[in-house]
Amino acid sequence: MIIWNTRYTIAHVGPEASWQKAIDSWIEYLKGLGHTPETIRTRWYQITRFSRIVGIPAENVIADDLISYLAAAELGPEARRSLVSCIRSFYKWAVTHSLACVDPTKDIPTIAVPEPSGLICPENAIEKALASPDEDTVLAVMLGAYCGLRRQEMTLVNLRDDISDDDYGMTLLIHGKGRKNRTMPVPKTLAAKMAQRPKGFLFPGRIDGHVGVDYVAKRIKLATGYPPHSLRRRFATISYYRSGCNLLLVSRMLGHSNVTTTMRYIGLQQEQMRNTVEAATRIGLPELDGRKNETAATMFSIG
Repeated sequence: MIIWNTRYTIAHVGPEASWQKAIDSWIEYLKGLGHTPETIRTRWYQITRFSRIVGIPAENVIADDLISYLAAAELGPEARRSLVSCIRSFYKWAVTHSLACVDPTKDIPTIAVPEPSGLICPENAIEKALASPDEDTVLAVMLGAYCGLRRQEMTLVNLRDDISDDDYGMTLLIHGKGRKNRTMPVPKTLAAKMAQRPKGFLFPGRIDGHVGVDYVAKRIKLATGYPPHSLRRRFATISYYRSGCNLLLVSRMLGHSNVTTTMRYIGLQQEQMRNTVEAATRIGLPELDGRKNETAATMFSIG
C-alpha cells in the first residue's frame, strides 16, 4: 500500500480498505504520465480522503455521494474544482480499467471559479515585512515581490544547483509548474542575502529536503498582511510599467504559457487612468485627423 509521507516522516492515514489497490494503481498511472511529485501527492491525498469519507467501495459510489461530500466540504471555489477534477480523473481511469461501471462525476458540471480579486500587496506592507528579524520571511517576501515566484517555486530553490554567477550578476533557475523551468536575474539586494546562506535548499526542511508551501505562505501573510500571490501580482504590475509595457517579457518572467493569463495579473495605475480620461476631453486630437471613418480593425486590416 502506498502511504504518502510528509517531509516530517508523519504518515497520512491510508485509504478506505476496498479502495487501496485501485488507488495504488492509479497513482502508478499518474507517475507514468509524468505528473510532478507535488501533483501526485495532492491527488493521492484528495482521493484517499474522499474514499474514507464516503466509506463504501469505489464501484458503489453514485453522484449523490459526491454531491453530499462537496456540500459538507468547507472549500473555496478553486479547491473545490481541484477536488472534482481529481475524482473525475480517478473514475475515468477506473471505468477504463473495469474497476467501476459508472463514473459518478459525469453529470457533475465544471466548478465555476470567479476571476481572481487582483489583490496587489502595497509597498508599505512590503517595506514593513523586509524589516522583519526573521531571515526566512525576508527572503520569501523578496522572492515574491522582486522575482515573482510562486510559493512552490520558493520552496524548491536550491543554492547548490539552481544558482549561477557571471559578470552581470546572479541568475536563478526556477522550477515552475508542470516541470516548466525558467531563468531569472536576481536583484543585487536579494543576491547578497542568498549568497550568505549555506548551499542546499534555501528553505531546508527540519529533517531533510525542503519545507512545504505553508511554511513560506504563513510567513508572508503574517509579515505583510496579504496573501503570497499578491506579491507576484505586484511584481507583474511593476515589471510591466517599468519595462515600457512589455507584456511578452513579463509573461516569460512569470512563467505563463500565454499572455492572456499575464494580463489578469497586471493592475491598472490610477494615475495613468486619470491621464487617459483627461486626454479624451481634448478636442481636435491629431491622432484622428484624416481617419474619421477608420477603426483599429480597418487600419490594421483585422477581420
